Amino acid sequence: MNDDKYMEIAIEEALRGKGKTLPNPSVGAVIVKNGKIISTGFHEKAGMPHAEAVAIEKAGKNARNATLYVTLEPCNHYGRTPPCTEKIIEAGIKRVVIGVKDPNPVASGGIERLEKSGIKVTIGVKEKECRELIDDFTVLIKKERAFCSLKLAITLDGKIAKKDGSSKWITGEQSRQLVHRLRAIHNGVMVGVGTVLKDDPLLNVRLVSTEKQPKAVVVDTNLRIPVHARLVKERAKELVILTTERALLSYKSGILKDLGVTLIPIEENKTGIKMESALKSLKEIGIYSIMCEGGSKLAYSLVDKNLIDKFYLFYAPKFFGEGIPPLKGGELYRKVSIFDIEPVGDDFLIKAYPEES
Repeated sequence: MNDDKYMEIAIEEALRGKGKTLPNPSVGAVIVKNGKIISTGFHEKAGMPHAEAVAIEKAGKNARNATLYVTLEPCNHYGRTPPCTEKIIEAGIKRVVIGVKDPNPVASGGIERLEKSGIKVTIGVKEKECRELIDDFTVLIKKERAFCSLKLAITLDGKIAKKDGSSKWITGEQSRQLVHRLRAIHNGVMVGVGTVLKDDPLLNVRLVSTEKQPKAVVVDTNLRIPVHARLVKERAKELVILTTERALLSYKSGILKDLGVTLIPIEENKTGIKMESALKSLKEIGIYSIMCEGGSKLAYSLVDKNLIDKFYLFYAPKFFGEGIPPLKGGELYRKVSIFDIEPVGDDFLIKAYPEES
């Protein structure tokens, strides 16, 4: 039970860096001795000391014969920072409790190194929660593209907007605030150009505090975005438009570039741009995790191609009858594994991962 308790604290530490550490994972650590917490630490951002190193530095000599709780297997390689396994051994830690193994083959091997040095290692404490902490990092490593989540606000009868396209507000204030927290832990927020034309959104974080705003990403095959859109007028330098080579030849592309907008040409298919190529291109410019917020055609194209890595489905206690479904584009069949269901004010949130096909 104590292992669970201290790992929960390590998870809370890791969450302080969530969204800021990519392309590194979010990691938290706690050092405990004689039933008391000696120190805590978390990884702030890439290039900064790892969570274990921060906690060991804070603990100093008190780390000797203590227990280290860490959400992710300590690294065992020289990267931008020295291997954490060596710091743990040098500090005299007697036991290490690990949430989840490292999915990165380059950094793995930490468990074996610690055990070889005589340190007792326990693996898999709060594994489910620790695995969620690094879901974005895992996709970066295994799929070599940006992590992509899908957020939908849905009525109980399965609609994301009324028949006329209006959708403000399906969910309540607490859900909207949580969405802004989710935006803050992603590097980018993505919509289709239809959403821009209809809602004129800013796609930024406003309802909670954040150190850095996510990039705004718009899928716009034919550059239909108006130059007077708020995204262009107020966030041009933070705006990325995924478009086509032919659209770059247009007069409007020159205007948008002059305003500071980033235009990325993506290869096309029969229904628009290839979204898997788009997610790889986003990773190349440092957008490692992105949350899609609509519309229904873009959401369908991502689900259809198995490109959604996590679902955030907010259900509100309402019925629309006629209206717009969450996914619009044709028939498909996909299974998901529900990770968690939690009440959010009068709404409830389902978090789910796609089942591997």
